[in-house]
Amino acid sequence: MGDEAEINALIAAAAHRVGDPKPRAPKQLRILRKLKVLLEATSGYEGIKCWIGKSVITAKETADTFSILEAPRPLIGSPGAEQGVKRAESWTLLVQGWPLDDPDEPSAPAYWMKAAVERQLSLVIAELPDGRQRSDPLYLLGRDISSLTIGQGVVRPPSEEAASRLAMFYLPLIVGLTTDVRDPYA
Repeated sequence: MGDEAEINALIAAAAHRVGDPKPRAPKQLRILRKLKVLLEATSGYEGIKCWIGKSVITAKETADTFSILEAPRPLIGSPGAEQGVKRAESWTLLVQGWPLDDPDEPSAPAYWMKAAVERQLSLVIAELPDGRQRSDPLYLLGRDISSLTIGQGVVRPPSEEAASRLAMFYLPLIVGLTTDVRDPYA
């Protein structure tokens, strides 16, 4: 993994891109961009591509790549303020990873990649040794989120008939956030 100061700088810069129609991206897009940057800095996988919202990854693109997708069935958030203008949400994301192939142990690279991603994502929620919360841009993605639950991942073996000719993993993430529907950019 890149040095934590470098990752913090990348996370802080990830929220906005040149060409965005507004000075501040919608909160959910900011979160996705920050997760993308974090995954692309995963130890042992630095510099590989992470796609956001791309549901079809071609065979040419799959070797050593990540993808972040929203779960197809969103949970309904709970109103958090008068008239429901604020909403407490549990947003489910799916991280997918396709490692390079290993003909001797076809699923092994996916287990290694999944473990590295879990460790990298844990940086978002890790607290200081004395239990205090951190204040850096990586912690809770600069406070854009209130929690992150890293679910149990699943590794799928390669299959010519199934979804992927390479082994892959799915890792569900449950992102806690509060959204003010009057200002989704906040």
